Amino acid sequence: MLSLARLPWMNLRGYPVRTGTLVVFSMLMTMAMFGGTMLVSGIDRGLRTVESRLGADIMVTPADADDFDPQAFLVGAEPSYFYMDEATRDQVAAIDGVEAASAQLFLATARASCCSGRYQVIAFDPATDFTIQPWISDTVGALDLGDMEVIVGANVGVADPENFSLFGNKLRVVAQFDTTGSTLDNAVYANFDTARILIDSSLDKGLNKYTTLDTGHIISSVMVRVAPGRDVDAVAADIRASVPGVNVTTSTTMVSGIARSLEATSRTVTVLVALVWGVGLAMITLIFVMMIVERKREFGTLIALGAHKGQVSRIVVSEAVAVNAVGAGLGVLVSGVLITSFSGLVRQTIGLGFLIPSLPVIAGLAAGAVAAMGLVALVSSWIALRALNTADASALLKEGE
Repeated sequence: MLSLARLPWMNLRGYPVRTGTLVVFSMLMTMAMFGGTMLVSGIDRGLRTVESRLGADIMVTPADADDFDPQAFLVGAEPSYFYMDEATRDQVAAIDGVEAASAQLFLATARASCCSGRYQVIAFDPATDFTIQPWISDTVGALDLGDMEVIVGANVGVADPENFSLFGNKLRVVAQFDTTGSTLDNAVYANFDTARILIDSSLDKGLNKYTTLDTGHIISSVMVRVAPGRDVDAVAADIRASVPGVNVTTSTTMVSGIARSLEATSRTVTVLVALVWGVGLAMITLIFVMMIVERKREFGTLIALGAHKGQVSRIVVSEAVAVNAVGAGLGVLVSGVLITSFSGLVRQTIGLGFLIPSLPVIAGLAAGAVAAMGLVALVSSWIALRALNTADASALLKEGE
């Protein structure tokens, strides 16, 4: 039996092209809104993760490391390595305001049969380290990294943990870090003794940009933690003035460039989302207005048979809500799957740290996108119904003749 409650669904099924067009527009609007906000949220999460994993207030590197960009070290794709005398760590540690100073040693593996892949080797001193070991504790618990043992980043492929090869040396992978969305995911972490063996091997094989090195007395950087209450920039200035031959970078400086890129990306995404949303709203509203015009005789007949205009309005609103609900659901599903599946490509494309947002955040963004599409349904149907509500039943019937 025909009822007013069934009319919206019968109308949607009866006009598949019109219904499909509305669904596509609402899906595209939702994809832009949900995908855009998910992208910005993922970049923000990646930035915060990188900042927390940096773990130091100041990074001291050799002044002659001309090709080293601290920001690119976090988000760039190309590994880097450079060296200075190990005495630099003691000089930095002696500066007033420095609470802790720990040396690190870098090496870039080669794209050759000597190595399992192209990775950034980062070695730390367990006796003084305060940046990597807390990360290890968070990931795998208490772990004493032994000689020829390594921990690898999330993107490092490990076919056989017992036979991980770098410069012809067999290493044992004891753990793998969680994703950070930065080049830290492409790094191999070891202690100093292991790193020195790897550097010696790279020199022997001619796979190092240096020809000779005293591997027992070199470091690549000094990570500094500033004492509580001390100004980081002031301590950095003191290091710069007191320790010759070094470049001093604060964590704020390292992350600020990424933050500026994030802000610019956020503005761009926001503008694009607003543009797509506005165009989509206009198109959906236009289609609904055209639909109302085409169906004036149908609505006039319903009113003449005793249906009041409120019931007719509910039919139109029900159709709008149903169409936009289906489109919103498809938009959330498609954009979510695409961003999740191609997160690595997204990270390479934008050149910034990117992490898939947590499930609660994704759920919140999806709910917001669906709610926005509900608003689109109400606005478009309200505009379309204004023309209908200004005429009586006889006028509507005559317009259809």
